[in-house]
Amino acid sequence: MLDIISSITSLVSSFGYYGIFIAAFVETIFPPIPSEVIFPLAGFVSFKSNFSYLETFVMSFSGALGATIGSIIIYFLSYKIGRKAIIKIGKYVFVSQKKIEKAEYWFQKYGIYAVFLGRMAPGIREIISIPAGISKMDFKKFVIFTFIGSLIWSTLLVFAGYYFGNSWESFSASLQNVFPIITVILLLVIAISLIYFFFKKRKKMMHN
Repeated sequence: MLDIISSITSLVSSFGYYGIFIAAFVETIFPPIPSEVIFPLAGFVSFKSNFSYLETFVMSFSGALGATIGSIIIYFLSYKIGRKAIIKIGKYVFVSQKKIEKAEYWFQKYGIYAVFLGRMAPGIREIISIPAGISKMDFKKFVIFTFIGSLIWSTLLVFAGYYFGNSWESFSASLQNVFPIITVILLLVIAISLIYFFFKKRKKMMHN
């Protein structure tokens, strides 16, 4: 695993936009690779390269695009072969049945919004495409929610790596412990916003 992460680190450092695109794609297809390492590294590369904020955002965009394409592949694979086959395949890429069931619970609880929210939740984001594919979620909505969620996640991590600059190594070592807390806060904010707009819309419809 360390060799794989080292290879991806080298890929991002050497090829910039293309490197983060490929790294995010691979990370989505092969869940054990942590995005909490890949995306801050892209920000660190941007910092070292004296990139502007716009160029750094393009790094985030490239990562989100790679993650979305990887998710589409998982979506169609799950769509075509079904739950039982996915569970059998999962054990070969370190995705247990328990993890798949966790993603399914998210999907049942939040519906189509599970894809958007799941893309920002550690432990869920890599496999939320599986229940979406199995349940045959509308493809256009899947792509939109996946890309937006991936873009928010990648932007947060890339700019974190950018702002930490030379402290990236010590920062990345503790990031995996800190980000679940940040993610919970972010998801709560999003959930509250969704509830607010839902009731606001419902109230408006009742008055009409």
